[in-house]
Order: sequence, then structure tokens, then C-alpha cells
Amino acid sequence: MSNRNHRIRSFVAIALAGALSATAFIAGSNPAHSQESFYKGKTLNVVIRSGPGGGNDFYGRLVARHIGKHIPGKPDTISTNMGGSGGIVAANYMAVQAKRDGSEIAILGRDIAVAQRIGATGVRYDVRKLIPLGSASSSTWAWVIKGDHPVKGLKDLKTYKGTVKFSGTGAGTGSIQLVKLLKDDGFPVQPISGYDGTGEKLLAVARGEVQATSGSYGSLLKGIQEENLRVIGRLGKHKDLMNVMDAREILSDDMRALANMMAAPFEAGRPYYTAPEVPRDRVQILRAAFKGALHDPELLNEAKRSKKDINWVGAEDVEKIVKEILNAPDKIVDQFKAM
Repeated sequence: MSNRNHRIRSFVAIALAGALSATAFIAGSNPAHSQESFYKGKTLNVVIRSGPGGGNDFYGRLVARHIGKHIPGKPDTISTNMGGSGGIVAANYMAVQAKRDGSEIAILGRDIAVAQRIGATGVRYDVRKLIPLGSASSSTWAWVIKGDHPVKGLKDLKTYKGTVKFSGTGAGTGSIQLVKLLKDDGFPVQPISGYDGTGEKLLAVARGEVQATSGSYGSLLKGIQEENLRVIGRLGKHKDLMNVMDAREILSDDMRALANMMAAPFEAGRPYYTAPEVPRDRVQILRAAFKGALHDPELLNEAKRSKKDINWVGAEDVEKIVKEILNAPDKIVDQFKAM
């Protein structure tokens, strides 16, 4: 063989090797490509933290019906109800028994971090080791007042010379806790308990027995529209209220920490996790598939027909919420327990 032919063949061999290496690199750097062979023919198990029926069951099965088509390899999906102890049983399962290969995910309790922080009975998981995928929905607390009242927002309320009465349900319920949060921080407010549900709370405002009320924005929305009520403050991130001050912008440091604990279960909403130690590239695929499912027109139409709110929350936001709860000072945890 001539030196010229030898050089040509060597050049071709090197070029082919380089092309193959580049192809291998591209495939290896693409999680969707590299994991398609893993998920193809597999079954994804969606663990639901409650028994059949109710909100968690609805959201769990909704995601299970749509997430598979957003995962490379399009695995089948099944739903497994695992109720008990307010979601602690399912969280323990994901932490201790679930497969570490990305073939199991779960909709867990919105307050699993709170349960861990306050030392709830039966907690065997460490939520910091569970891997969040995101949340399917989130809620927002709101304070509302009569439309013709001089108080227009939390800043006005803080310096108001009179006392604003807020209707609420039972002692220890969210509507009373929200008002106590402001009162303990020096706001001139007075919670009035004993009203039976949202309708009675709103009726008390309409009758003039009180000037304001509080609760979840979703439950108050109809009354806000029909009774000309104004939202003066929020605790959460509902898209309709982003022009309203979040109470944590005006509360003192101690009360802000307490507010974070109060808001966290609502902000976390309907959180989904996978097990600890799942390979990073599969976590990326599951997170992308979860986001894709929650923006899927078919899923959104199905939720709309069932009158269920869909509000995708990213994994990073869920992680931030968990961190804030677990880092809450003992003083704040004790206040939270007392409330």
C-alpha cells in the first residue's frame, strides 16, 4: 500500500471515529435520549397520599392519566392509593420503600415539611431527601374588607385609628389564625369567631356585624364579586392577586417566619415527589414531564370540566418552601403549635 493511500485511510478512520464520538456525546448529554430505553415498556407508579375520592385522589389520577405521554418511551402509568396519618404513610413509603430508579412518584401532603418540623408522630421520612417534581396547584390566603371602607390595603390597616372586626369560624381555624397573625404584630384588628362557614362569614360583613373577613381566596371569590369586597392583603402567590401586598412584606421578622409556616401548606399546594437517590437525568425527565402534563390542553380541559384549579409550581419553589419551614426557629414552631 502506498504512503498516500495509507494516509487517506487513516484520515477516514479518524474522521469516522470522531463522528461516532460526537454522536455518542450528543446522545449521552441528552437525558431524554439516554433514558428512553429505561422508560420504554416500563410502568410508572403514581402513589396517592389519600384514599379514593377527594382532592388528592383527583389530582393524583389526573396527572397519572397524562404524564406518561410526556416521558420518553411513553411508559404506562398506574395509580396506587396509600392513605393514612394525613399523608405521613405515603411519605414514609417514598422515603424508605419506593424504588430509587425513577419509576415511582407520589402526590404527598402539602404539610409534610411542617409535620417533620413540629415532630409529628410517625414521621420516618426526611423531606430534604425526597426529590420534588413540582406542584399541581397552590392556594392563597386573603384578607378582604368592605369596598367602601377607608382601609385600602395592609399599609392603611397598620396605621388605622379604629379597630377592624373580622368574621371567622372556630378558634384555631385558618380564618381566625390569619387575623391573630396581624393582631399579634400590632395591627388594629379583632377576630370574631363562631360563624359557620364562608357563607356566614360573608353574610356578617354584608349585615355590618363586622367590616372584614379572611380565608382562602378561592372560597371567598364569589363573595368578593357579589358583595363588592376588596382584597387588602394576601399570603401566597395567586396569579389574580399579584398587585396586592403579600403580608410578609410588612410583617415583623418573627411574624414573617410564622406567616411562612402558615402559608407553606397552601403554597406547596399539591406537591409531587420521587424517591431519594433517583439519577439526576431521570429527575430532569420527570420534572419536565410533570410540567408538560400540567400545561397539556387535554389535562387542563379535564380539570376545567371538574372545576379544579391547575397552577403549576416548579420544583425549585417547592424546595424553597421546605427549606424555610425546616429552618423556622423553635420560637416560631411553638407559636405555630399554639395557633
